[in-house]
Amino acid sequence: MIDRRALLLAPALAARQPAHAASLPSGSHRIEVEGRRGTRPGPMVVDLHRPAGWRADGPIVVVMHGNQRNPDLYRDAWAPHAERLGFLLVCPGFDEAHFPGVRWYNYGNVVDQGGMPQPATAWSFAAVDDAVDAVRAACGATQTNYALYGHSAGAQFVHRDLLLTGVPRARRILIANAGSYAMPRFDLNFPFGLGSTAATETTLGAALGRPVTVLLGEADIDPNHESLPRGPGPEAQGPHRFARGQAFFAAAEAEARRLGVPFAWQLQTVPQVGHSNSGMATAAAPLLAG
Repeated sequence: MIDRRALLLAPALAARQPAHAASLPSGSHRIEVEGRRGTRPGPMVVDLHRPAGWRADGPIVVVMHGNQRNPDLYRDAWAPHAERLGFLLVCPGFDEAHFPGVRWYNYGNVVDQGGMPQPATAWSFAAVDDAVDAVRAACGATQTNYALYGHSAGAQFVHRDLLLTGVPRARRILIANAGSYAMPRFDLNFPFGLGSTAATETTLGAALGRPVTVLLGEADIDPNHESLPRGPGPEAQGPHRFARGQAFFAAAEAEARRLGVPFAWQLQTVPQVGHSNSGMATAAAPLLAG
């Protein structure tokens, strides 16, 4: 896997919190992380929820928002699960001003608008670790690893992060209701495959051995959904999100067999849930909290 430390961008990032920030009380909060993302300077908001019963050595769960760029609403939907299950909730905010369009968020700025590969230091993925570390400092958390969940556009970000960096600090990864995928194939160019990226068979094999769950809403089957990605790349993966997620999982399983590597991924479906953050959260939270 690519060394994620190489993705940290200068200048160094720091939470906009006072010196006593480690005493941040229980409840919901918003902090800001200053710094530079590639060539895009500016702050990044991070919404979080610290449960009343959470301890400094307790688990951390990162939830990546969808295409509406609304980390506060994701936090609010997930906060009851954080309280019930006792995890520190971190919701990074990838706003349009600093992470514009699908290129900078869904696709992680891995290639430029012309499809040319970007250096790893320009990728957006390192912002997740930056957000986690800012929240750790604000809450006095001692854990350095976290569980990582992405829904919709966030799931696009998360699985591409996994395939390209390995997300070494993530102890568990859930990919929920993505609209398109980077298929684990080198004959398809990014963002719908791994061609033209730094990924190799070795890094792909390692990613296939990570603790990953592809989580799909069984009712996420609207081929005309307003935010469903369209075009030859996404449509080749299936008519709707449920089909595309199944195709992605099947391709990963087949690639693990071809490479002769262990396959640790799981496929789970959620009955009667469509393209709903709150509906998927109910199923996802117990998987992430452990």
